[in-house]
Amino acid sequence: MNPVDPSHNFLFVLGSGRRDGNSEQLARRAAAAALPATQTVQWLSLLDHPLPRFEDRRHQPGAVFGPPEGHEAHLLEQTLAAQHIVFVAPVYWYSLPADLKRYLDYWSPWLRVTGADFKARMAGKTLSLITTLSDEDPAFAEPLVQTLKLTADYLGMHFGGAVAAYANRPGDVFAQPESLERATALLASLAALNAPKQQAA
Repeated sequence: MNPVDPSHNFLFVLGSGRRDGNSEQLARRAAAAALPATQTVQWLSLLDHPLPRFEDRRHQPGAVFGPPEGHEAHLLEQTLAAQHIVFVAPVYWYSLPADLKRYLDYWSPWLRVTGADFKARMAGKTLSLITTLSDEDPAFAEPLVQTLKLTADYLGMHFGGAVAAYANRPGDVFAQPESLERATALLASLAALNAPKQQAA
């Protein structure tokens, strides 16, 4: 696999089972408010890039992890090209929605793809979360948050933070303005990491 030139700073991975849900609306509005034009942004919906059922072949005799094809190849390429990866999805049963969990499961074989250098190239990137849940207590999102914190730690990534906002029915997420404020602040803090250092006069 050829090295991927970092062509975009932010990759928003949309993992909801429905399009334009509360989490996506929150993330898009926050990105519009927080990210300057100098930031290159990629929005990637897993509904448009479905992956086959994950098969764990790590311990099969003679297992070979060749270059991915199709949607998998595109997802790997976009993942490696980003500096800031933001998972955008609601809490489903206290965890990740199925499509987003499957995408994350594919990170395991990508660690073994010849020439991808996945773990080394993921190190130093940031992994963050914008999520919504149908409970007003954000503690119910904590299992999902911990999943991403541990993933980031394993790969040597930085966990950039999480915003968990209440939303049950479509549009609920904007009933509480502080949710947008928190999401905007999260993305602004990540963008600031890329800002060039000003030299003293």
